[in-house]
Amino acid sequence: YMGWVMRSSVTVPKGTKLDSGLVLEKDLTGCPAGFALTAMQQIISFIVFVIFFLSVYPTRYRYMPKQLNTTFEVVSVIIFGCVFALNIALNNFSLGYINVAVNLIIRSCLPLTTFLSQQVLAMFGMYTRKPCRCLEISLMVIGVFCAGAFTTARIMGTAAKGDAKESGMQFLGVCVCLLSLLCGSLNLALAGVLGQNKLNVYDTVAYM
Repeated sequence: YMGWVMRSSVTVPKGTKLDSGLVLEKDLTGCPAGFALTAMQQIISFIVFVIFFLSVYPTRYRYMPKQLNTTFEVVSVIIFGCVFALNIALNNFSLGYINVAVNLIIRSCLPLTTFLSQQVLAMFGMYTRKPCRCLEISLMVIGVFCAGAFTTARIMGTAAKGDAKESGMQFLGVCVCLLSLLCGSLNLALAGVLGQNKLNVYDTVAYM
C-alpha cells in the first residue's frame, strides 16, 4: 500500500520552477516521511491487534471489548479518537512548514500542557485533581519560555534575511504545531479518564 502511495502521490508537479532556477521535467512522486511513518505505524498496529484478537478468540483467553454503558463513556471515546487523529495529522502538517528541530522543541512543552489539561478536566469532575508542586511547575514553565525564545528567534532570524514569505510559513507551522500539542495533551488526559472508567489499553485501541 505504501509503495503504491509513494508511486502515485504527486508531491511536486512537473513544470514547477525550483529555487535554483531549474524546472522539473517529470512529476516528483513520494510522500513526506512523517506521513509515511505514521501511516505504516497505524496500519501495522491495526494488523497486529486483529491477529491478536483472532488468535485468542477460540481460546479461554478470549478478549471482548468492555461495553460502553453511559453517554459519558461514549462521548469520551469519540473525543479521544478525534484528538488522537488531530494530534498526528496537525503534527505532520506542521512539518511541512517548520523543521524537525523546531517541531521537537515545541513538542517538549507537552508535560505542562498535559498538566493543565488534567486540571481543567478535574474542575469538571472528570479527572482526579493533581497536586501542584512549585518546583515541578517552575521547571516546566522555564522550559516553555526557553522553547518560546528559540522558536521566536528562529522566525525573527528568517524575517531578518528579508524572506517574509518563509517567515510567514514558519509562523503558520508553529501555530499548527501548537494546536497539535494541545490535542496531544488532551489525548493523554483523556487516556487517564478512560482508565478511571475501567477501559484498559486493548479496549481503547478496539474502540479507536
